[in-house]
Amino acid sequence: MKFTKLLWSATAAIAMSVAFMAPSGAFASSDGDPDIITISGAGPQGRWFKEASLFGKVLTENLTDLAVNGVIGKGVSVGNIKRVAAGKVQAGRFFLFDMENALANQAQFEQGEYDNVRVWMKLGTHLFRIVAVTGIDTFSDLKGRTIAVGVKGSGDDLLATRVLAGYGIDPSNTKFRYVGRKDGQAALANGQIDAIAYAYSRNNQGHLGPIFAARKIGVDVDFVKPDEDRTADFLASDKSFFLDTLGEPTFGRPDLEGIAFFNGMAIDGNLSEEIVYRMTKALFENWDDVLLGAPWWDEPGEASLEDAASITTAPYHPGAMKYFKEAGVWDKFR
Repeated sequence: MKFTKLLWSATAAIAMSVAFMAPSGAFASSDGDPDIITISGAGPQGRWFKEASLFGKVLTENLTDLAVNGVIGKGVSVGNIKRVAAGKVQAGRFFLFDMENALANQAQFEQGEYDNVRVWMKLGTHLFRIVAVTGIDTFSDLKGRTIAVGVKGSGDDLLATRVLAGYGIDPSNTKFRYVGRKDGQAALANGQIDAIAYAYSRNNQGHLGPIFAARKIGVDVDFVKPDEDRTADFLASDKSFFLDTLGEPTFGRPDLEGIAFFNGMAIDGNLSEEIVYRMTKALFENWDDVLLGAPWWDEPGEASLEDAASITTAPYHPGAMKYFKEAGVWDKFR
């Protein structure tokens, strides 16, 4: 544990030092590509910033003509997609349904142009989880109860509303509370509400730990299962999601089923095929170094070369596509 913390401290320090040493505008090489690549993650406490910083470290060490840095990404997935589209960063972490919304100019992306945003690679899997007081066993049991779904208009709110609607759950039959994650978890731990509905990466104790530290899992609160008789219809109607069956082993629920969706890395489509090919190749040829800093990716259903080309509902950058074809992983999903 101490080693991991020290590793991340060093990684973050290296990435941020590169960012501070870089000039305010990335200068371009002879072929028009920037010599400084910026990858946007999320807040400093979460995995996404660590992952973006780690990518920067590995790429900078293996591509001597590039300086790559990971930075904090405000607004998480939505903010990252908008920054890539505007050319403020060259790459950023995203949720697949946000990428799909951007390309369709809907939801939080009604304004702006996103034609230059491309998929770089699929990375991990995010899980839409509901944690509720005991007695609420399936999504349909939420009717008439009180559930925190995130700040009004936020990504959390839009995701929860979208998934729950597929199971007949909406504000007309369930009491939605529009509060942030921290306040929602505190309210559930204090017995003020019946449930929370948020998306997390698998076995992420940093997110769900505060609840289970206050209320015993399986006694006071527990994970809620999607209704089996509605799931097939919901997944058929909304291709952004799929059924995850890998459970939550860390929380003692290895057989838990849940609604899942991919996350990944977006990249600026204006970057040349050559530079994105080289960056993709450098990352996956040094994937063991990536896993040293992101051990959670070395799990079933998480990030690997074998699954990196598995997104089929949004276009990949030609440079990434070139490497995935060369590596023999492109056609297996098409």
